[in-house]
Amino acid sequence: MTKVVIDANVLISAAYGGIPLDAVSKAFSIGEVFLSPAVIGEINGTIGRLSPKVGEERAVFLLALWKRLASHCTVLKPVEKGHICRDPKDDAYLHLCIAAGADFLITGDKDLLAVDPERVALLPERLKIVTPRQFLETPEPGR
Repeated sequence: MTKVVIDANVLISAAYGGIPLDAVSKAFSIGEVFLSPAVIGEINGTIGRLSPKVGEERAVFLLALWKRLASHCTVLKPVEKGHICRDPKDDAYLHLCIAAGADFLITGDKDLLAVDPERVALLPERLKIVTPRQFLETPEPGR
């Protein structure tokens, strides 16, 4: 089973459709999606900050959608392994990838995309850090 970690911005963008939604849908259809308390906190905070900008009705929709997505994820509490990414705030995603033994990290974050998993011994050897579009272009296992 494919193990996937998805960046908060990709998860939130999926509510608006398009490539992020297609990537999130594929992740759930081919494997297991992982969250951590830090990622959950980031998503909740982002939705809270978006609320005044998108309006109450849209914010309620985003929150309901997020809760539905989260209920289908596996939550892990990874141990911090030090700084891996050039943006320390993004280390939460890499620590989650380590704890999950992830195959994919789906993100649009340039700092995360710059990490080369082959050069970081702590990261799973098979980990691929990809954009939503690259994830969609990746063949499904067994095909």
